[in-house]
Amino acid sequence: MYLYHMVINNNGENISPQRVLKEGLNHNTATKWYSNTGNFFAELTERLRPTNVPKWVDLKLAFRADLEAYEKPYYRFPIFSDKILVFNLDISSDLFAYVEDSYDGGKGRFVEGLPTKEDLMKHYWGSMVTLDVFLKRKPFNNPELYIFEQVPARLIDYIE
Repeated sequence: MYLYHMVINNNGENISPQRVLKEGLNHNTATKWYSNTGNFFAELTERLRPTNVPKWVDLKLAFRADLEAYEKPYYRFPIFSDKILVFNLDISSDLFAYVEDSYDGGKGRFVEGLPTKEDLMKHYWGSMVTLDVFLKRKPFNNPELYIFEQVPARLIDYIE
């Protein structure tokens, strides 16, 4: 089974495929197009972090991947590590509504009827499962995969 990572020139930042194929895929070489839920409200994320979460789970340094290819070009690599976790993307979307609400002047139109940010973040952490558990049980429909260590360059295929 493979995981996939999009290749998109984002915000003027273009990390060349040659660099990724030489250095590997990590927080610095990953496409920045993906949002990082852990950074939406970083202080809240850390404050509500469960005490039993391993130290290597650092959402500030994690980068995203997908279970299916989105569109070409993309990177493809095998599942290579146990340090790949899955969160519920529906909860991430609800948290992002609070980001949108702040851009809208805090009028509440985007967050009406949603749980508080604090409750959503608790649910977000509570949704965390290993990739192996996710693939076996599928506890939710919309996975948000985070990788917490570098993908070695030798494992990466660039698909145009």
